[in-house]
Amino acid sequence: MEGKVGSEVRAEKGVSEIKPEVKIMRQILQIGFSQTKTHFLHMREFCLTCKHVASQPQRTISHLYNNRSATLPRLYRTILRQSNERARLISNYTVNRGISKSSQLENYEALSLENVEVQKYLRKLREEHRAALHGEDEASTQAARSQAPLMRLLDQVERLWSDIEELCALAESNEGDKEMQDMAREELQEVKTKLYGLQEEVLCALIPEEVMDDRTVVVEVSAGVGGQEAMLFCQDVFNMYLSYVQHRGWQEEVTEYETTDIGGLRHGSIVVSGDSVYSSLKYEGGTHRVQRVPKTEKAGRVHTSTVSVAVLPQPLEIDIQLSEKDMKMETKRASGAGGQSVNTTDSAVRIVHLPTGLSVESQSERSQHHNKDKCLKKLRALLYQQQLDNNTQNYNSNRKLQVGAKGRSEKIRTYNFPQDRVTDHRLGVSMHNLATFMGGTDTFHDLVSQLVEEGHRETLQEIIYGIKT
Repeated sequence: MEGKVGSEVRAEKGVSEIKPEVKIMRQILQIGFSQTKTHFLHMREFCLTCKHVASQPQRTISHLYNNRSATLPRLYRTILRQSNERARLISNYTVNRGISKSSQLENYEALSLENVEVQKYLRKLREEHRAALHGEDEASTQAARSQAPLMRLLDQVERLWSDIEELCALAESNEGDKEMQDMAREELQEVKTKLYGLQEEVLCALIPEEVMDDRTVVVEVSAGVGGQEAMLFCQDVFNMYLSYVQHRGWQEEVTEYETTDIGGLRHGSIVVSGDSVYSSLKYEGGTHRVQRVPKTEKAGRVHTSTVSVAVLPQPLEIDIQLSEKDMKMETKRASGAGGQSVNTTDSAVRIVHLPTGLSVESQSERSQHHNKDKCLKKLRALLYQQQLDNNTQNYNSNRKLQVGAKGRSEKIRTYNFPQDRVTDHRLGVSMHNLATFMGGTDTFHDLVSQLVEEGHRETLQEIIYGIKT
């Protein structure tokens, strides 16, 4: 039985052991729970609709069951579209949370332990684990040790599926007293809850940990198109990230804060360190668009401006080594507010990396030495990001979530002040109450969590389906 996963084991036991409608409802329920749980807390209502589907003629039920990998996801979407009442319930729930679903169902692709491709991948891992157990070299020993937690999870999943089948048979049996059937149904729900939790653990265990997830990052916010209004919004976005960093309890240092004479922020940088910093912020890079009436607009017309955000993981010195012969350093007098010595010493530093043409500059410190250190750190970060982009250039270009330099020119989010709405274009999700969102606390964190979850889903698809360009 080792190496068998999910429905493969149950198929060997025979379809006739459990009523077909129970199997179908279980499959549909499994698909439902593989979606974002927050959006589908009305799954019980959905399952009531499934009872009608399960009452169809045996021929239809068998067809659905035998073709579940392709049919059930479509059936899932169809039922939600056709059931206006259920759709209304889901819509009401998401609106109350300030969330609007536009393309979740259309972009949905079930990734669960019932998915045929997932089962193939898990069988492959089982085979690799068995081979590693029989290997005698150090690499095999390490591979077996690293895969052991996942294998234990799969063993638990198999045991729970066996328990579910036995409890389903007992609950639906015409023999035995009603009290036993009620107890079986109650225990069945508990076992299903455990199974859904384990499924999430298994899928998460398939995602490899990234060495950069906890790396210190530099969050750069720069005003784009829109003149003074873009600079005012740049200041708002910068403050939003600063509030979020403090909300998460991370450590931050504002390294650049270039203001304008008439208000607003031209460019700002924050160095952020803490647990899961990069994994949480890496999807914030891109173009942020704002639509609102500027303070200077007397006619009340809505203007559109942009702000660009870059999130750069900080490399270790061993990752990027800089040679003096590859750099050209220029010094000049700093401009703007900076104290008595601002225009009397050559404290501002500009460094050009000759092999790549990248240039960085800093004038935020009074000391030329400190400004040079900041330039070198920033240059290392840019070169490191360039290296990461080159290493990941074979990733699927159709990913909705691009990381690093790939996403800087992409319009990722629109802040519509007249409609009090922020829309993330990658997720197709809108949230209302902009003032709360821009506060950088729980509402903003909800969107960050959705982006991280979507990133995990895309990573899983690449792993399971081997999606490459």
